[in-house]
Amino acid sequence: MVATSNVALRIEQGLGALIAEVNDLPNLAKEWEELPDWNRASISLDWDHLLADYLTELERVYRGGAMTPDQQARYRELRCKIRAALPLFERLRFLPIPVPLED
Repeated sequence: MVATSNVALRIEQGLGALIAEVNDLPNLAKEWEELPDWNRASISLDWDHLLADYLTELERVYRGGAMTPDQQARYRELRCKIRAALPLFERLRFLPIPVPLED
């Protein structure tokens, strides 16, 4: 039961972090050019972590059936938001999306 609880917590943390950051992406894109180089580099590294670690882990547990129905719905919505934001990801030169964005 502890392992299941830990997995559920990681899923919630990953979903929460990614949803918040994707929702804020348009705001970040607006101010991107005015940010100092060091700040843009730091943000890019944060996004690399979110995409390479959080998103790939969410994809693995989604495909493995370890998400609740609510989490599955939120994950599908997250992928839709990422798909809609692909031009921003490309413009900001973030890591290519490492998971399929459709079932």
